[in-house]
Amino acid sequence: MRVRIPLIIEESLIKAIDEIAGEKHRRAATIETALREYIARQSRKAKANPEPEPAVPQPPVRGTARSSAVSAAKSAARSTAVQAKATSRAKR
Repeated sequence: MRVRIPLIIEESLIKAIDEIAGEKHRRAATIETALREYIARQSRKAKANPEPEPAVPQPPVRGTARSSAVSAAKSAARSTAVQAKATSRAKR
């Protein structure tokens, strides 16, 4: 099935297409042939040089040095606050 599409092409390309198409051929047929050849060439190139599989992203690593240091600091602060609270209650 053929579909009509609007296409904007530089004037210099239209002149080159007209020269290739000649009087017997239509522009559309020439452009369609050129596109088919280009697509076939790209397909052959892709089959000859397959792209490697993309790397699967890994989940972030927990327990890195920074997060461990932050966790340790928070734990120390909590235990200090608990001890201070217990000490103040004992003095009452």
